[in-house]
Amino acid sequence: MKIVVAPDSFKGNMRSARVCEIIKQAIHCEVPDADVVNVPMADGGEGTVESVVAATGGKFESLKVCGPLGDPVEALYGLLPDGTAIMEMASASGIELVPVGRLNPMAATTYGTGELLKHLIEEGHTSIVMGIGGSAT
Repeated sequence: MKIVVAPDSFKGNMRSARVCEIIKQAIHCEVPDADVVNVPMADGGEGTVESVVAATGGKFESLKVCGPLGDPVEALYGLLPDGTAIMEMASASGIELVPVGRLNPMAATTYGTGELLKHLIEEGHTSIVMGIGGSAT
């Protein structure tokens, strides 16, 4: 039996790749010989880069940028086999980067998203895909 597991993340709790692994383990407890295919999904927010890079065989890179509250953060992005760069706002300016007690969209910034985009352009990437979900603003 082939089973496809394709969940999105549980925002603020668990990324989609981890959700896939837990579901796969549970399936194997009940159906040990099942052929389980994990396909982590994303809606443009957190996990988008991870999902697309995993699906295409690309590679991960990161860049230190200004986070949503002005502190430096490591923003993950991906380089796909066809030369396309993929980035997500959530990685540079995401709500998951802000402690619960400091959530305030009026005080947050997406400056780091711009820094990441500028870096990709300066590196010569002419095809850039940006997921714009999961922002702290």
